[in-house]
Amino acid sequence: MHERVLKSVVIGMGVLIVLGVLGLGYGFYQKSRDPSWQLVKPETETATPNPAMAFADIKLDLPEGCVIARVEPDNDRIYLVIGPPGPCNRVVVVDVASGKALGTIKARP
Repeated sequence: MHERVLKSVVIGMGVLIVLGVLGLGYGFYQKSRDPSWQLVKPETETATPNPAMAFADIKLDLPEGCVIARVEPDNDRIYLVIGPPGPCNRVVVVDVASGKALGTIKARP
């Protein structure tokens, strides 16, 4: 009788060890694909709009003939791709929370 219980406990522990190793492998794989990946996402609090952080207009000071060709959102930043190619070729990085332009990436030929 005790042998059956012991055998069941050993088999159960073996299964748990295999599942744990598989879970670690999955976590390492996901983390290698996306460094910001998390198994359990933290709860985000719904923020009430703060009038002090609200913004109206962002002045980009683009050269004559330059336009926003594309907008690429990325978490808390927005990337404004400025075109057409040539002297206008640049990317403007904007912080979503504050509405401020963080910087400009200029491409040189």
